[in-house]
Amino acid sequence: MRSFNLTPDLVTGIRAIDEQHGELLDLANEVVDMPEGHLHPELFELALTFLVGYTAYHFAAEEVVMTDLDYPQRGQHFDHHRQLQQSVGNLAAEARIKGATPACQTEIARFLNDWIVHHIRESDREMAQFLVTQPIDLEALILPDIRTLKLCGAIPIDFDEKFATGTAGVRQR
Repeated sequence: MRSFNLTPDLVTGIRAIDEQHGELLDLANEVVDMPEGHLHPELFELALTFLVGYTAYHFAAEEVVMTDLDYPQRGQHFDHHRQLQQSVGNLAAEARIKGATPACQTEIARFLNDWIVHHIRESDREMAQFLVTQPIDLEALILPDIRTLKLCGAIPIDFDEKFATGTAGVRQR
């Protein structure tokens, strides 16, 4: 399997965003890098759950920043987020039905490569180009945490933060 890495073409130059993208790619690797023949169904399910949860958290955090800074392309960017969230959710649901199979891993890897990596490379880097023109200290930029996102309504109040925080801890369990 091809591992996902935060390569130079995916770096936005905004530390807080790049750190979250690194987490997202780590989670993607948790799903697709489980060795063939050793796919443990519970670990596969946990990895998928983390991936779906972290995607929702990351998108909400980016959207708050885009809204606060009045990013002119935010509507289109938000639409991309919704499409990605729906796609990753549908793919995870399908994977849960089919089970932890190498074919399922391949399908997820293809999706992640085609959608998430493309989104980071294109849309997020475009957003970052806008952010560098704003009168803010990008080194000090901190994306909103889960509690803040819940309080402002960006994510549901019952969002289970254990599936969107910390490092890609599936292998640690």
